[in-house]
Order: sequence, then C-alpha cells, then structure tokens
Amino acid sequence: MNTPPVDQLVLYKHGIAVVGRSGPADGDFELTLRRDDMKDVLKSLTVEVFGGQATVGTVEFDTPAEPQAVLAARHLLLDSGAALVGLLDAVRGRIIEVDLGDAGRRRGEVIGVDGEEARRTLLLRTESGSVTLVDLTQARRVEFVEAPSRDDLDYLVDRSRAATAGPNCAVRVQLRGEADRVRVSYLVPAPMWRVSYRLVRDGEQLTLAAMGIVHNPLDEDLTDIALTLTTGEPISFDIDLYHGRQVRRTVVEERERAAEVSFGAAPAPPAGRPVTRAVGAAMTGYADAAARVETGDRGEHFEYRLSDPVSLKRGGAAMVPLALAPVDDVRREVVWSGGSGPAPDIMLTFTNSTGIVLEEGPAVIYEQGGYAGEAMLGFTARSAPVRLAFAKDLAVRCGQTSTMETVTARVRLADDAVVEERRNERLHTLRADNDHDEPVEVIVEIPLAPGHHIEPRDGATALDVRDGAVHRFALTAPGHGAALATVLESWPDYTRIDYRQLSPGQLEEWLAGRSLDAGTVAALSGVLGHWEQADRLDDRCAQLTTERDEVFDAQTRISDQLGVLGTEGPEGELRARQVGELQRRIAQVAAIESGIADLRGEAAAARKAAHDTLTALIGG
Repeated sequence: MNTPPVDQLVLYKHGIAVVGRSGPADGDFELTLRRDDMKDVLKSLTVEVFGGQATVGTVEFDTPAEPQAVLAARHLLLDSGAALVGLLDAVRGRIIEVDLGDAGRRRGEVIGVDGEEARRTLLLRTESGSVTLVDLTQARRVEFVEAPSRDDLDYLVDRSRAATAGPNCAVRVQLRGEADRVRVSYLVPAPMWRVSYRLVRDGEQLTLAAMGIVHNPLDEDLTDIALTLTTGEPISFDIDLYHGRQVRRTVVEERERAAEVSFGAAPAPPAGRPVTRAVGAAMTGYADAAARVETGDRGEHFEYRLSDPVSLKRGGAAMVPLALAPVDDVRREVVWSGGSGPAPDIMLTFTNSTGIVLEEGPAVIYEQGGYAGEAMLGFTARSAPVRLAFAKDLAVRCGQTSTMETVTARVRLADDAVVEERRNERLHTLRADNDHDEPVEVIVEIPLAPGHHIEPRDGATALDVRDGAVHRFALTAPGHGAALATVLESWPDYTRIDYRQLSPGQLEEWLAGRSLDAGTVAALSGVLGHWEQADRLDDRCAQLTTERDEVFDAQTRISDQLGVLGTEGPEGELRARQVGELQRRIAQVAAIESGIADLRGEAAAARKAAHDTLTALIGG
C-alpha cells in the first residue's frame, strides 16, 4: 500500500493539529495512527481525489476491542510454539489439503492432531469414509479448501497484526482505481506550540525576534513539510466515535435505512504577506529566515506560515523563526510603585508595530551587546502598547509615606436626615535616592479607586494615566542625591445622620467649622430640646403607669378580702377599714390617670414643636 506522505502540518495553540497528506495512489492505502488519536481522526478525516478515475469507498479501522480477546472468542488464539496444531484444531470438521512433497497430497476433513511435540500426526477423514494419518513433519503446505476456513485465516492474520501494533491502529482507505493525487487531512491532539522572544536594543532602536517551538505530534518522521502555526482558540470538543456504544432499544419492525458518506477536503489557507523589515546588524543572520515567513489573518485566527520546508524527527521538536522586525515608540523607563520593594523596575515600553499578533511567551532582553534581563510578554494585538519590566535598578531606592485628613465640606438638611459631605485628602510624599553618577528620572505609579482625584504638588510632574486607573508621576533625582515630591489624592465622602441621632457636640463642631450658621444651629438645638423634653415626659408617664398598675393590684387584693369578711363584730370593723382603703385607692388611681393624660399632652406638644421647627428649617 502506497500511503501518501505528510506534506502539511497546521498547529493550533489549544492542542490540536491538522495533518495533511498528499501523493499519488493506486488502490487502497493504509494510515497508521495512535489509538488515543482515533477520536479526533474519526470526527475530522477527509479524503479528496485529484486526477485519474479513482473514487473513494469506505474507511475501515481496527476496533478498540482487545485483539487477543476476539481471537480467543473464535478459537483462533494460537500459542507460541504450537501455532500449526492450534490452527488445525480451529478448523476441525473442515476440508484441507496437505502437500507432503514427494509423498504426494492428502485431502480430507480434519479430525484432530495426535502425538507428542516431536512427532505430530494429523487425522483426516477421506471421501471414502476412511481415516488417513498424515505425518506433519513431512508437510510442506496446508491449503484451506473451504471459504469459511480461508476467512478465518484472513481474520487471524488481521487481528494478529492488530495485536502486535501496540498503541497503534490501522486505518484503511478504500480507493477504487488510480489517482494522480490524493489529499487526506485529519485532526490529532498535539502539544501546544509556544513562542519565545528576543528583544535587542541598540541605541534608540529596538528589534523584536520571535521564535516558535513546535513538537512532532505524529508517530513518524516528518520530512520537508509545510508548517503553519495558528493563534486563537477555536472550539474543540472530545467525543468518542472510536469505541462502540451500545444503546438499549425498543424492539420494533425492521425498516430500511440508507446513510450517505461523503469525503471533502479541508480548505487551503489563504495567501498572506511576508514580514519584511529593516533590521540591525546584530540580527542580520536571523533576518533571511524570518523574512520568508508569511503571516495573515484567517477569520478570528492569525497564522505564521513557514515558506521553508521543515523536518521533524519522530518524538522530536524544533525551534523555528517566525518574525523579525523593529518596533516603534520605544522608551526605557525606571518605574516604581508602592509595595514592590525599594528598588524600582527597569522597563521597556513600545508599540507592537510589527504588523503581527504577538502570542504570550518569555522575552529575553539584550542591551549594549549583553544580556539585560527577562520578562513575560503577554498576548498583544497589532498596534497595542507593550510594557516589560526586565530588571531592578539597585542603585535607586524609592519610598512613600502618606498622611490622611478629613474635612467637612458641607452640611445639608434633607427630609429624613442631615447629610454631611466630607472631603478626604491623602497627601503622598515620594522620595527617590540615586547612587548613580547621572540624574535618574523615576516614574512613580499610584493606583486610584473610582471617584478619586489626584494631582501633583511640589516636585512631581504628572504623566499619562495607564489602564484608566494608574496615575504616573515623574520626579528626577540628581546624581548621588535625593528627590522629594508630594502628590495630593482626594475624594468625597457622604454620611447620613438621622435627626434624632444628632448631638449638641456635633452641632457645635459644625458651627465652629462654619458648615452651619448660628440660626440653623440654634433652631436644631431647639428641636433637640423639644425631643429631649418629650422623652423626659414619656419616662414620667412610664413611671406613673407602673404606679397605677401597682394600685390596681392593691385594689384587687382588697376586693378579694371584702368578699370573705362578715359585717358583724371584729370582722365588721375590719371590713369597714378595708372599704375605706379601697375608696382611697380608687381616688389615687383617678389622680394618677389624670397626671398621665397631662404628661402625654405635654409630650405631644413638645414633639409638635420639634416637628414644626424642623419642617420650617428644611423648607427654608
């Protein structure tokens, strides 16, 4: 079988590879694939024929059943060293013909094999009904006369080949006729391709070189293939079409079904444009290979298509050139933010003007012909900014201290509460000590919460705002000197205080701070006084209510005693005294209830006075 060789490999970032095979074919051909890859192969395999009169038929593949188990089930599992005996035992009752060389040929139905290992005798029943003994040590050839025996032999060889294939699986493509070229493509799992960068800074110019790291996902050598590396993450799911699935079915009448299977070809990737940039002398040797890499968009994906053929050994990997280009807006900055230690970061910032999408990967920075540090470059779209911190400037030490102050900006009388509007101010004092001989500009980054405002004061210069939330300020430290600067951060704060929760001290504070005028403070003090008077009257009402309840209890006890006392003698005298006490208690209750009513009236009047005064204040 003439299997088309691999000529194209497309690797995706999310662990999938598209394998393309192409070549002439005459009749059936076979692919050897890993069993673990079959789920992806079966959901994606496409076959296309170019030229000739060939047509594509079925695609056969080894089932995942254990070959030894299926051979044993059909009595075809042969022991090593006794294969002939086992094979003859498997066709007992069937007709065979044995070639004995000069002794002629024997034909008959197999009865069995007798004898020791050194001398085996085959028993055949002939057409005449007799039993012929055949010395197997003289046998030169055994022919299976009946078709079922030949089918068993084919099955034995096929399953034995599958048993010795290890983790591999044979996929046979039926091709009726001859084709000038057959194109086969399918998916297989693949290690994620990765990228690493080199950033070479020469004066004001920064050159970016991208290297792709790829692994051979197939169990075979790949020679002179077209390699494409694709970004993005198309949806890919795991569905097992390889293992048979048994379904519990309802028994119904049989009906006819027809299934149509078609094979198409995966579309070829669109042509792209080569990346050609002028580069510095330090990267000239790399430029020729990178210039032959074509790039382009493919829907949501970005592709690197290597024009030079690539070879990958079985189980091997390679590093391939992807791009080489200078970048724009290059700046080298010394950046510090609080909480990162005293030494500031040395950062490279630039714009991705390469014309390609940059995948995530490590970047090694070279400056002045030597290694300067490393950084992690994140996924970056074209024309997007890049910031890479690659080293610490140990000759510069930075620090920050902050002081906090809160002042009341305004007090507003709302319907249900006093609203105190306050302004919070945090003064940041920044310091940079420089041990270099030359001055160093340090950029300090201060993150801000929503609603906060920040502005430079003494010694600081405001720069751009990064990511909409990080404000940047510059201060310049002289050689072997220090720089001090201040930055003011402010934000509003609102507190609602219920009128009943106000205190005289709070009113005095607002009056002293001129947040409220004297007339308003006096009116609010009057409101508080009315509420305080009403509360005192309520407390007195509660005391009188308790006293009244105690008198009621005494009345109840006296009434109970009167019910059992007589009217004559000592009991009569006692009864007269208790009647007098009961009358006194009744008068006492009446006086208490009158006092309670008066107090409730005064409390209501005090609350009304507080309400009227407060309503007038709020309305005013």
